[in-house]
Amino acid sequence: MTTIGVVALLLGVLLIVVEAHAPTAGLLGALGALMIGAGVWMLFTSDGIGQSIAIPVTAGVAVVGLGVVAVASRKALTARRAPVRTGTESLVGSDATVRSWAGAQGQVELDGGLWRARMEFGYDDSVPAVGESVVVEQVRGLTLKVRRREPWELPL
Repeated sequence: MTTIGVVALLLGVLLIVVEAHAPTAGLLGALGALMIGAGVWMLFTSDGIGQSIAIPVTAGVAVVGLGVVAVASRKALTARRAPVRTGTESLVGSDATVRSWAGAQGQVELDGGLWRARMEFGYDDSVPAVGESVVVEQVRGLTLKVRRREPWELPL
């Protein structure tokens, strides 16, 4: 029985480690916490200590484990819904200022950097003026697809 208890403890720890590297919204973590609780139960009851000690210790281990998994899962799900704050994805929707434009493409300034830009397909063919504010619609490599600001959009 002791061997099975140790195996259950190790399997529970392994499931929690897998949960940390491949999030499953707490499913594997909860199963790991329950496996650790079962392993503790088996270890305590196999040594003849009795259920008067095994039940509270097992319940305590399981409750603490499930509580940690619940808090971590909630934090992970909250972070998943948070808006993108870094990387090129965060540029979409930002305002850029035209620095130069020739034909279908030009150069815009965004957050202190100069970017190559192309006018988003489907908008008028007129050339944006230098200093005009445009909105980033998409990022493709190092090129921004931009559009003119709509009249109802307020400048920031």
